[in-house]
Amino acid sequence: MKPRPFSMKDKLGYTLGDLGCCFTEQYRAMYLSIFYTLILQVNPFHVGILMLITKLWDAINDPLIGALVDSRRAGKGGKFIPWIRWFSFPMSVLCILGFVNVGNLDYGFRIAYMFITYVLYEALYTCVSVPFGTLSSVMTDDARHRTALSRYRSLGGTIFMTVIVMVGPLFLYVDNQPVAGRFLMLASICALLGLLCLQITCVWCKERVAVPERPQGQKFNYLHVLKEISKNKALLGVMFFSLTGMIGASIVNGLNTYLYKDYFGDVRIQAVSGMLSVLYALISFAITQPLANKLGKKEWCCWGAGFAAAVFAVLFFVPLHNPVLFIVINGVCYLGASGMQVLIWAMVNDAIDYHELQTGERNEGIVYSSYSFFRKLASAVSGSLSSFVLGIIGYNVTTGAVQTEAVTNAIWKSYTGIYVVGYGVAVAILFFVYPLTKQKTEEMLAELKVRRGAIKE
Repeated sequence: MKPRPFSMKDKLGYTLGDLGCCFTEQYRAMYLSIFYTLILQVNPFHVGILMLITKLWDAINDPLIGALVDSRRAGKGGKFIPWIRWFSFPMSVLCILGFVNVGNLDYGFRIAYMFITYVLYEALYTCVSVPFGTLSSVMTDDARHRTALSRYRSLGGTIFMTVIVMVGPLFLYVDNQPVAGRFLMLASICALLGLLCLQITCVWCKERVAVPERPQGQKFNYLHVLKEISKNKALLGVMFFSLTGMIGASIVNGLNTYLYKDYFGDVRIQAVSGMLSVLYALISFAITQPLANKLGKKEWCCWGAGFAAAVFAVLFFVPLHNPVLFIVINGVCYLGASGMQVLIWAMVNDAIDYHELQTGERNEGIVYSSYSFFRKLASAVSGSLSSFVLGIIGYNVTTGAVQTEAVTNAIWKSYTGIYVVGYGVAVAILFFVYPLTKQKTEEMLAELKVRRGAIKE
């Protein structure tokens, strides 16, 4: 049966899919290293090494999963949706197991448990995230619809971050100290809600774009596809742009709790930032598509993220001790950088089409997973670097310890300086490497529509 026309139901379904992924992945990204450090009492350097090793393997695993997805022909349930439907169940279980308090075990057993649960979760998450990310490229081939999907996808992450930033500090801490059982309880809630959202996505989202299938019996040439990908300037631009920008943003997010807890002196202030972020998120959601339609995706990302980097360059030299003023300034910068976060998925879809334009082949899974490889690489580097930064500046992980003035000042310098370098380099890469301006994107999509029409005839 021909699927129903693209509608708001698809947008909401895709929003819920991203929200479902964020319920487990972003909760872990925000609180797992804190759980390891403050609850399990593991040395920050050891946490950093663990995350670096496991994330690097996870990144390498992404293209392999992408190749498996591409090698599977579309069935009755579609090509990508069945992966999301079935692998979301074990993924949720592993998310919960990651927050079990094993602090009473010997140090070596703690490290082993952390390693096993981390690797298994990330492998299962890849089996969900790669098909989900690729799904939008076959839901529609309309440029405005794709921008809308990218925009609505970002809304899922925004909803989660808004709620968790408000709820997390208030629920997980008592008298400014973390409580082990509450980390596990919140992980269980997030896992179950994430599973529900992903199952709804599988029902509401439809695969519509009829793309060329690999002839029956023709083997998938993994090395050939990788060689072709290495010539895809659009994908390379998105990869390195995302890599540097994510490293900066992720390290900053990793230091966020410590900034409020130790520099400003009260982790509960972070909840105020979460409440205000609702307003900023709504503004960002409203302005991103009109600006992208008018200026172009590449153009808006360069202007907005460049502005945010310039503001934080000033803050590096002019420290603020008023948390409310910092929250307001940080929110304004978020509006500038939000285009970079919201539109990245639409740019990845454009890179998938650019690959088809160059090669005549459609390899959504491996192209998307190659991009995902760089996201995981950025996550690995940034996750471990935030722990290394704490170790380098001499952060005291002893329960109830009060940090020295030198350490708190170093947290501020690290927070602002890394923000500037990460976003500044990302903007430069996007400007000089990524080739798809607004005009070139429109020309590419028009050409592909003509080619696909010729194949059908």
